[in-house]
Amino acid sequence: MIKGDVNADGAFNISDLLLLQKWLLAFPDTKLKNWQAGDLCEDNNLDAFDLCEMRRELVAHSEPNL
Repeated sequence: MIKGDVNADGAFNISDLLLLQKWLLAFPDTKLKNWQAGDLCEDNNLDAFDLCEMRRELVAHSEPNL
């Protein structure tokens, strides 16, 4: 299991962040294929804290080394 990969496409990227955001906002027909991968806080809950952690991880891995 890839941590953060809530859409189960084999990669953790911006599409996972957007999917979790839509799911948290209760957009109709939004489903997570692997909700456990999105539990970045490891508290068995998906919430805004996990979304913030996803955003932090994506930004940290996208910044060039200075």
